[in-house]
Amino acid sequence: MKKTWTKLFTALTLVTVTILTVIVSGCASGNTSDAKRYDNSINYFYADAEGRTHFMVNDVLLDDSIKGTVEAFISCDGSVGLARAGTGLFKIDGSGISKLYPAGVQRALLSQDNNTAVFTTATEVHIYDLRTGELNDVKPEGAASIPSIVISPSGNSVGFTVKDASGSFTAYAYEAGESRKLAENAFIAGISDGAKRFYYVRPDDASLMYVSGSSSREICKAVSSQIEFNRDLTEALFDIDGSTYYSINGSEAKPLIEGASVCSTNAECRSTQGGDICQIDVLDCATLFNCVFYSSLTSSSDGRTAYNLWYVDGGRHTTALVKGASQFRILDDKSRIACLVDGTVYLMNSKHPGDREQMAQNVYSFNVTPDGKSFYYIGVDLGLYYNQDSNEPKLIAPNAVYSLLTPEGKCLFISDFSDTGKLHLADGDSPVTDIAENVAHIEVMPHVCFYYSGMYNNGSHDVYDVFSSADGLSFEKSVAGAYMNNGD
Repeated sequence: MKKTWTKLFTALTLVTVTILTVIVSGCASGNTSDAKRYDNSINYFYADAEGRTHFMVNDVLLDDSIKGTVEAFISCDGSVGLARAGTGLFKIDGSGISKLYPAGVQRALLSQDNNTAVFTTATEVHIYDLRTGELNDVKPEGAASIPSIVISPSGNSVGFTVKDASGSFTAYAYEAGESRKLAENAFIAGISDGAKRFYYVRPDDASLMYVSGSSSREICKAVSSQIEFNRDLTEALFDIDGSTYYSINGSEAKPLIEGASVCSTNAECRSTQGGDICQIDVLDCATLFNCVFYSSLTSSSDGRTAYNLWYVDGGRHTTALVKGASQFRILDDKSRIACLVDGTVYLMNSKHPGDREQMAQNVYSFNVTPDGKSFYYIGVDLGLYYNQDSNEPKLIAPNAVYSLLTPEGKCLFISDFSDTGKLHLADGDSPVTDIAENVAHIEVMPHVCFYYSGMYNNGSHDVYDVFSSADGLSFEKSVAGAYMNNGD
């Protein structure tokens, strides 16, 4: 459920977003043909023995590192990231690490095209062109703090909020080297190219406002602290009293699905913006709709997350799909969904939910290739099963506890787990390959697979070793003695 306004009325130190947004809740992935894919990944690990944070871009360990721990990290699409360490701001990409600003950074954001970084210090806004290295410093008069920053889709307009000594909020836009006032009693929440339209929240009553040209209107009152926009900010999603509403071009708020707080699956990539009072996600897609929406809750039966699913078309008409799914994944054709409900895996058409096929029963968890042809299941008996082209599932290994698909669609899985277990790779119904022992956990990102060793003590802290592989088969130690508290 999206957080309410009051629950997020605390300072955020650099807008943070996990690099795992490519997979929604570890279970879903969806994008329309116009949506940018999350095809790369940046991962980082703090090695306590050296006191430095090491970065991997896809499967490549960078030669550079940052002294100390990373307190916050953001990335729009996994190819470029911004990290704050020791209040300094750094850019990380495949070419290495570069320091953008030495100290005092409070919050930062990255434009969707990865060309512009916007960040704040105590009373200033800084705009950094990542292509040229040009830095513009904006020093608003009378600023006691800068509680919010946003950027337009092309990066040519920056919005920021100034809080003065009396506690009043004023929204501004910065374009072509000049600042101009947008609105008073306003906390900036979104801005279009050229600031032709923008959104702000009134701090006194949490009203969401829309301004286009000389026209200003109220969308709703008591808006949630989390707001989602599509790429050009013509569509908005937000919660009111725990239910999700939408607005199109600043229209009055309308309920999307009565009584449900839901999220769109249309975008893998997003620019996370905002600040103290609300978090803004500008999703890198043309529309938030024509896709599956989901809500999540904790199941009372086993404590796992359960998902309710709906399909919402371009006219915001909704079709109920599934209630209480333990897992779901949207396949690459965008129309089919694989989901696990009450121990049974189904393959269904999101636009025609009556068209569904039962794939397997007595299932605890599953993985499926993006084309929907190959499934790997862990059964309630802890057997790992394989099913291709809707044939009968075939047992390929016993005592499996956790599994993930590699980027090539093979299955990494852990068996015989106590505090640690054994790592294996399954490729269809071919003989299973043994990879390693003393494995505590596995992760798969675009272009890279990780496994983490069991914890051990280096004399002062519990640490672990990080092993990486591009194909899930040939792993090598990338980071030794990684410290658990790495700022995530």
